[in-house]
Amino acid sequence: MKRAIALTLAVVFFLGAFLWFPRASCAHAGHCFADWDICRGRAFASDEGVIRTTLLLTVCDIAVGKCLLLD
Repeated sequence: MKRAIALTLAVVFFLGAFLWFPRASCAHAGHCFADWDICRGRAFASDEGVIRTTLLLTVCDIAVGKCLLLD
């Protein structure tokens, strides 16, 4: 039960952080994909476990989607 509560709070925290962080100004869609490529490269190069790497890649995907939608 504690694990479920901790997971739920973590998901709420990360969603809140990514929805309300100030967005970097993107000049065009190419800029979004360039940042996405850098983010994915850093995620794969990190010395993290499988779960953390998956979370980092998910964050990269959310960021590129937000950048494309808000441009």
